[in-house]
Formats: sequence, C-alpha cells, structure tokens
Amino acid sequence: MATYTLVADSTAPRDPRGRGDHYRKHLADAHGTIEILQHRIKDLEQERDTIKLDREYKLSLCVTRTAAEEARVAAFRLAKGMAAILAEPDDVPNNLSEAIYNLPDPKPKWSK
Repeated sequence: MATYTLVADSTAPRDPRGRGDHYRKHLADAHGTIEILQHRIKDLEQERDTIKLDREYKLSLCVTRTAAEEARVAAFRLAKGMAAILAEPDDVPNNLSEAIYNLPDPKPKWSK
C-alpha cells in the first residue's frame, strides 16, 4: 500500500482537478489489488482446510502399535480356541485339543 502511495504522489499532476482524477485512479487500482489478494487468501484458506481434513482422515486410519499388538494376540487366541473346539469331537477334551490350548501366545512383533 505504501508503494501505491509513493507512486501516486510522485506521478501526480500539478493541476488540482487532474490530481483528484489521478488519485482516484490509483485508489481504484489499490482496491482492485486488495480484492485480488483477498480472493487469493480465501482460496488458500480453503486449500488449507482441505489439507487439514485430509490429514485428519489419514490419521483416523492409523492404528497404534499397542492396539495392533493387542488385536494380533486376540486374533491368535480366538483362532487357538476355535481350533481346540474343532479338535474335540462331541465336546470331549482329548490330547490334541489340550495341546492346542497349551500353545503359547505369540511373541510381540511390533512392541517390546
């Protein structure tokens, strides 16, 4: 804005009527520039908001290592239980089902 004022002052004619027209022209140019910049700011803010929403969505898809490890162990235990049940004909425990029940849980893969 200071540049517009400096240019307007340095190029102003000496005639008072011409001087008024001259300043009005520079004022109109300044308002046009301000309008363009405000539009650009609005576009950048929309782009920023879109990027923030995209980031939040991508973060919502992430899982912590602890939660992944807990889910992995839970899935193993479920599979072990289902295998033991399938190994028991008529719900009578046998050596195979006991061996399946005695399998140790897996060691941590992603956490210590």
